[in-house]
Amino acid sequence: MDNTLLVLVIGIAVGLIFGYYIAQKSSSKKNIQGGLAAQVFHYIGATCIAGVLPVILASLILGHGFRTGFPFAIGFLITGWVALMIYAIFERPSRLKDNAPGQGWTKEDARKSY
Repeated sequence: MDNTLLVLVIGIAVGLIFGYYIAQKSSSKKNIQGGLAAQVFHYIGATCIAGVLPVILASLILGHGFRTGFPFAIGFLITGWVALMIYAIFERPSRLKDNAPGQGWTKEDARKSY
C-alpha cells in the first residue's frame, strides 16, 4: 500500500472511532430531532472533523510532510463543514417547531441560567 493511501486510511479509521464518540457525546447533550438523515450527516461531520489531526500526524510520521497532510486535512475540514451544514438543514425545521413564538424566555429559564 502506498504511504499516501495509508495516510488517508489512518485518518478515516481514527476519525470513525473518535467521530462516533464525539457524535454520541454531542447528541447526549442536545438530542438530534431531524430524523435519520440528520443523525447520519451529524456523524459524517464529526468523523471528518475528528480525522483532521490523525491525517496530519500520520503524514508527518510517514515522511510526507505537509505536502500530503495539508490537502487531506483541508479536504476533511471542508467535507465535515458541508456535512454539518446539511445536518443543520435537516435539523432546523424540528428546532423551529420546539421554539414556537409562544414559548419565549420564562422566569424559570432565567433561574436555570445561573
